[in-house]
Amino acid sequence: MKTARLLVVDDEDDLTELLVMRLNRHGYSTDSAVSAEEALPLLNKYYYDVVIYDIRLPGMDGIELLKRTKMIQPETEVLMLTGHGTVETAIEAMKNGAFDYLAKPYNLSELEITIQKALENKLLKDKNDSMKTIIRQQNDFQIIGQNLKFRELLELTERISDNDLPVLIEGESGTGKELFAKALHYWSSRAEEPFVAVNSGAIPEQLLESELFGHVRGAFTGAVQDKKGLVEAANGGTLFLDELGEMPLMLQVKLLRFLETGEFRKVGDVRERKVSVRVVAATNRDMQKEVEEGRFREDLYYRLNVISLAIPPLRDRPDDIPVLIRHFLQKAKQPGIKIGDSALHALQSYSFPGNVRELHHLIERGLILSRGPVIEEKDLMLPTRSDGRPGLVDGKIATLEEMEKEHIGKTLALMNWNKMKAAEALGISVRNLYRKIEQYALHE
Repeated sequence: MKTARLLVVDDEDDLTELLVMRLNRHGYSTDSAVSAEEALPLLNKYYYDVVIYDIRLPGMDGIELLKRTKMIQPETEVLMLTGHGTVETAIEAMKNGAFDYLAKPYNLSELEITIQKALENKLLKDKNDSMKTIIRQQNDFQIIGQNLKFRELLELTERISDNDLPVLIEGESGTGKELFAKALHYWSSRAEEPFVAVNSGAIPEQLLESELFGHVRGAFTGAVQDKKGLVEAANGGTLFLDELGEMPLMLQVKLLRFLETGEFRKVGDVRERKVSVRVVAATNRDMQKEVEEGRFREDLYYRLNVISLAIPPLRDRPDDIPVLIRHFLQKAKQPGIKIGDSALHALQSYSFPGNVRELHHLIERGLILSRGPVIEEKDLMLPTRSDGRPGLVDGKIATLEEMEKEHIGKTLALMNWNKMKAAEALGISVRNLYRKIEQYALHE
């Protein structure tokens, strides 16, 4: 078995010498440096499995050295030591690819355990590299887009994928939040473990705790046998909490405790159970507003929002519309069908309240209604305003609320006011739809 090679960079000579001696006694091959400038030639000469950097170094600091390391040796796991920085500095290190951090003065045994975890993580990543390539090519997992900001977001997603910190994905309905959650899972070392999605808005409030944590026989009327919850089903993998803003306050307390300890109790049970999951949450709401108005716990919000990904709406990346259309035509096995110039122009001028999901539905409609090899503007049946142009009211650009109100109203009419079908088409929960109907005073 290959001896793991380590590098320690710290300007405290006595502590570094002691650490190097101890690590070598444990079978590692360990080098050391007192500054980033001294470490960089070593990084260019040798391959390291794990490196350990003090955040505060003379000259170039540990954060910059971390960034340089990831450019030179992307696969190397980085541990950060901080006795001077704040939690924010440590989180910045994690965002830039650090595996973990320890506060000084650290316990040597704890550091050795963290090094071993980093080595195990690296081994899993090495085994998973070939599988990542295959997964990225699967049709049900393609994230399509060439827009510069969108690509930068995708690169950030990949950079933080192998990190166990919670991630909050924010974006409007239909932007592809679940795709990004899957990316975080399948591009990580947890890829071979379960990806379990929980839609807080689709499960009745009284059943949500049982669905999430499970229950034991006799816990309530109808609980005739023990049931494993989705948290337990996700053990080893990723738990995706979709429509986070729909979660009842009572359950938010239990979720917070689970996030802090990894422990939970089934409904009706007294025993604590422990699992290892990476939690990713998604919402289409303004969570700061939800917190301010008392509908969401502030402590839970900050616990989940360690790293956030903000998915841009489709109207902010019209240059991606032609790329997405080609993808949808290929997926429909209709690559010979083209989109007409007027239809493309109309789509790029449209505000897309339903985002990518709505574009997909429009292309499906165009395929059905077109009478030749070209989808024309009339085939799309775009929602129109009073002057016949999409996205306008009385010749002026419509507000998002105006667009949302009309879009929801037309969807309800199209579904004959079947709220289950309308909510599904809109990509929101039935509870959320009822709130929108009340907010906009919509009626049959």
